[in-house]
Amino acid sequence: MPGITIEFTEEELAELRAEAKEQGVAIKRLAHDILTEDVVRRRQRQKFIEGASAKFRLLAPEFLEAFPEGER
Repeated sequence: MPGITIEFTEEELAELRAEAKEQGVAIKRLAHDILTEDVVRRRQRQKFIEGASAKFRLLAPEFLEAFPEGER
């Protein structure tokens, strides 16, 4: 399985070890899960924003026509 090397300060590594121990998982598993969750969440958020923006661009002209600035 491909891998990456990530450098941590001694303090960061100590915190990761402590968290892994508390959760009862290997530090590699904890680091993988944290990184994966963060990346997936950011990508999903970006896709949501892109979809919402596209929908806004589609509906905005009709909304602005139906509700002139003085009525909003």
